[in-house]
Amino acid sequence: MVKSMASRHLSSRPRQTGTGLARCAASLALAGSLSACTLLGGNGANGGVSGTVYTPASLDGIPGNLADRADSVLQTYQAPPASLLEARRRADRAAGTVEEFLASEGYLAASAVPQRIDRSTSTPRIEITPGKRFRIASVAVDFVGDIDDGTRAEVKKAKKGLLIGGPAHTSSIERMDALLLSHLKNAGYAFAISNDIDVLASRADATVEVTYTLVPGPRVKLGELVLPDDISTRPPAVRVMRSWQPGEYYTPDKIRTLRTRLRSSGLYDGIGIEISETPDAEGTYPVELLLAESKPRSVGVGASLSTTEGAGIDAYWEKRNITGRGDKVRVDGAVANISRHLTASYELPNIGRYGRTLNAEIGARQAETDGYDLTGLKTGATLSQPFNKNFNISAGAYVDLTRTVEYDLTRSGPSDPIDQVTFFTPLSATYNTVRNPLDPQDGNRLFLTLEPSVSTGTVNAVYTRYLSNLRTYHSFTDSLVAAARVEAGGFLGDTDVPADRLFFAGGGGTVRGYAYQSLSPQNADGDYVGGEALFDASLELRWRKSKRWGYAAFVDTGAAAGDFGEVFGDLRSAFGLGVRYYPGFGPIRLDIATPISPRDGDDPVQVYISIGQAF
Repeated sequence: MVKSMASRHLSSRPRQTGTGLARCAASLALAGSLSACTLLGGNGANGGVSGTVYTPASLDGIPGNLADRADSVLQTYQAPPASLLEARRRADRAAGTVEEFLASEGYLAASAVPQRIDRSTSTPRIEITPGKRFRIASVAVDFVGDIDDGTRAEVKKAKKGLLIGGPAHTSSIERMDALLLSHLKNAGYAFAISNDIDVLASRADATVEVTYTLVPGPRVKLGELVLPDDISTRPPAVRVMRSWQPGEYYTPDKIRTLRTRLRSSGLYDGIGIEISETPDAEGTYPVELLLAESKPRSVGVGASLSTTEGAGIDAYWEKRNITGRGDKVRVDGAVANISRHLTASYELPNIGRYGRTLNAEIGARQAETDGYDLTGLKTGATLSQPFNKNFNISAGAYVDLTRTVEYDLTRSGPSDPIDQVTFFTPLSATYNTVRNPLDPQDGNRLFLTLEPSVSTGTVNAVYTRYLSNLRTYHSFTDSLVAAARVEAGGFLGDTDVPADRLFFAGGGGTVRGYAYQSLSPQNADGDYVGGEALFDASLELRWRKSKRWGYAAFVDTGAAAGDFGEVFGDLRSAFGLGVRYYPGFGPIRLDIATPISPRDGDDPVQVYISIGQAF
């Protein structure tokens, strides 16, 4: 029996032609060198090297199921050896690499001996004797220091994941070490470390006995936040972002959550979190924040272009931490061929508890669509509250003053504008597991809203508008993502609602390939008048070809009508292809779509350019 050294104290060793078991056992624990060995595929096999490449040797005797991987870890060269000595050195290095690779796969007694060559132009053959594949005979865990019984039992249970009788893969042994350590940290042992991975190898039995040595350290109860003296944010506005109650045990997730909250506030460019190594008088461990404040102001500009909705440009100005409570003022404006708006908003976050946020706004808008012309002024506020990191509800109250000219009235009778005052109280719920809104990769987003409304003026109506939207994303690989979207909306109550609150379909936001609002109800003169029911859906496949470029294929379908029976009878679909350019902050999108079953008057192609994915 031979005992190996701890993996984290080993360095890469030169090739040895003997079959000493000490080398074999040590190779098993060569975490650093084996990781480097495995990654040599990027510099070998052909990975990333253009032109002619030169392999230092050919392999003879490698186990069949490992042949391709063994070839991939060999370093390749862009020039032939300059001398016989260099050719032999290359072969020696390749033999050492192969021995380390085989040891990582459980062949601890493997030997790789290069054939002697007499000319630098010859490619040496490496004779490989893999020997038996070593298997795991036992797994033990030793603790240095005190640990509670519950955590000890959890760790002992977790070690069974390294199967007795399974191959002695280095990667499996290293992963188990990380898993055992994570159990300690999740149980509150913030300073836990793994001290040793000891391996006892038996040549006669071709087995290894693995022993992990863990140092738990103290079980940490988190205390109060210790803040820098030089930040402009009021201390209560920072402490409300704490993700634990003082006295709760440490977990890595609590610290990650705190870091995420600080980052999402937009107040800090640099965030450091340090847990004190000594407890305070209450037995808790204070957590010190190291914060570098970001600039308080920011501006942004965006643009869009489509063949049906025309060109548009939008911009915003934002000032953060107005009163030292993390609040902000923002002004948004947009000008496009068919619409304009200017909105000022104020956001006050974390009122009384983390996540409870007040948003107040006032804004003016104009629109000239194929269904109506509108001028409006809207003001109101919303209070939102998350129940967890994924689920959020909100309630608000708004007043919307509008003057509308509806084309169905203009041509069939009265041409006077319709003046309305609408009071509505939106109630919304959102479930969201999508992390990157500009370029989603995985997750789901479900949005539901009800808007009880009362409109007075030229027309009086009491109604409730509802809308639901589901989006889901699934990444098959790092570069291939499937995205799907379904949206449906309707009305309850009176039907004489303001034109801008009706549903329209067609265009970039619903069904690409059809003109803006063209999948909506029409009057006798062919003008779009909006519907009381909406359904639309999209399926999109996104392929990221490179760091900068990607492509998409999609199918959209949808319609708006007087009720859902008419909607599903009037559904129209379109197919399209898209190009995505990734400048570093989110994709710039170019989509080209065509109707699958075009009607008379439908254009054969529509083009859309914008920032961010379509959904």
